Parts: sequence; structure tokens; C-alpha cells
Amino acid sequence: MSRLNVLAKALVLGALAACPANAEDVASYPSRAIKILVAFPPGGGPDPLARIIAAGLERRLGKPVVVENMPGASGALAARTTARAAPDGYTLQFTEMSFVVARHVTANFGVDPLKDFTPIGWTAVSPFSFIASASIPATTVAEFVTLAKAKPDEILIGHSGIGTTPYLGAVSFSKAAGIEPRLISYRGIANAITNAMSGIISGLFSAGSSAITASGSDKLRVLGVTGNHRMPQLPNVPTFSESGITMRGFEIGAWFGLVAPAGTPMDIVQKINATLSDMNNDQDAKARFAAVGAEFRSGSQKEFADFLVAQDAHWGKTLSDLGVKPE
Repeated sequence: MSRLNVLAKALVLGALAACPANAEDVASYPSRAIKILVAFPPGGGPDPLARIIAAGLERRLGKPVVVENMPGASGALAARTTARAAPDGYTLQFTEMSFVVARHVTANFGVDPLKDFTPIGWTAVSPFSFIASASIPATTVAEFVTLAKAKPDEILIGHSGIGTTPYLGAVSFSKAAGIEPRLISYRGIANAITNAMSGIISGLFSAGSSAITASGSDKLRVLGVTGNHRMPQLPNVPTFSESGITMRGFEIGAWFGLVAPAGTPMDIVQKINATLSDMNNDQDAKARFAAVGAEFRSGSQKEFADFLVAQDAHWGKTLSDLGVKPE
């Protein structure tokens, strides 16, 4: 074989090695079922939202989109599985805030949310609410802040563990309002709600769906919600911004998106992103989101990628400043 042929063969082999083994033309994607991993059990956390998104993608892409629940190791099991999957667009992960927070609170998490994944796009946001016990003399956010400043040792805010969304909400609120309540950890936010109803704790942050339920109780009061507009289901509850509270990093409450393994072809990533954006016109999906207190959200791949970088930096510093170390 001539030297020229040897060189040509080497270049071809190099080019093939640089491409994913299962790469395919974007026009033919997908040619088989897509799997979306969720780091929560069925029905838990973002699982219902992931299933709405999966159904919407399946209708538009013409291939099965299956949700696979993979809880465990504070989200590390699903994250590691996704990161190690073939970067071909057939294994995705439905992510939320813990995706960028977990490595700051969990030792040996094993993956980097910024280096080991390719962001695809937003899927939804879910307002978070502050639910106060009716046993305390506060009917507004302002009154709660005044009470917390006057009697800091008597104000207890429940959460579901360091690094969880209710904890981050409590931290953000406390910092923005200039208060220092005692933060009480529970094994689940449902237990915190029960204790707020009985007056054992002063309040807690929880998803918008919990606020809808709490609004019908005479033992709880919903004082505020995140986001830039009031929840349609709770038109009389002001946003925190209306109450003069700006919670850095938590302005929109809970957020959700899709990521793929690092190295996934950008043409495929953009095709999935465009398909998500097309769901803006899906009134059925929007209604299903609203039923669980969430809203559909779309945006460019770059917008979501930049958002993840900002969230990782914000929570990394915030938790470090609080003395939180990975355990």
C-alpha cells in the first residue's frame, strides 16, 4: 500500500472515530424509541411533568418516548446512567433544580452537570409558594417578615432536606427578607405541612400544587408565590416580587428541562428543542400542566445552557457561604 493510501486510510479512520458510533442523519432521527430518565419514583417530583412531555414528543416525533424512573443516590443514579449512555439522542434526562445542586451537597456525586451533559431545553416551570401556619399572626409576606425579625427564635420553617427545592426556597427567602428563622428538616414535605397545620412550625415552601390544596384549609395560609405573575388558581395570592421580595436564583421557583449525554450531535439536540417549542400550541398539554400547578416553558438551547451555568454558580456559592459541604 502506498504512503498516500496509508495516509488517506488513517484520515478516514480518524474521522469515523470522531463521530458517535450510532450517529444518524437528523432527518432520520428518531428511528427507534427514545428513553427519558427521571431521578424520582413514579408519581414523585417531576415524574408527572416528564410523562406529559414524553407524550407530546411521541406524538410529534412518531416514535415511542418512554419514561424510565431511576431514583437513588440523591439523583446520582439517573445522572450517571444518562452521562454514560451513547450520545445519540436516544437517552435523555428530565432534570430539575437538584440536577445542578446535588454535587454541591452530595459527596462523590460522580458527574458534572455542566461538562457531562448537553442541555436541550426548558420544559416547564412550577411556582413555589410559601405556606404559613394559621396559628401565627401573619396574613401577608410583610407581616411574616416583621414577625420573624421580632421573634427569630420562634419562627420555624420546614423543609425536606438540605439541597432540596423547599430548602432552597427557604434559604432564598430568608436572605432576601433579611431574616434568620430556624430551618427544620423533615423526611418529606408532607410531614412539614402536617406540622404547619398543627402549629408546630411556622411555615414552609412547597410546590404550587400544594398551595392550591392548602388554600382550602382553615389551618394554613398561602402568603406568596414565585414567578412574574400570580397563579391563575390563586388569584388573590401575590407574588413575592409584589411583596418587595426578590429571591435571587429562585425567582421562578421550580424549573424543569431536558439534557442529553455530552457529545450528542447538535442537529439532534436542536430538533428535540424545536419539537419542545412546538408544544407551545398544545392546549391539552398546557391544561395537564396547569392541573398540577405547572406551566409549559420553552426557549432556545443556548438560553437553557446559560441558565444551567448561572444556576450552578449561584447555588454553589450560596451553599458554600452557608457552610454546606458535600456529605
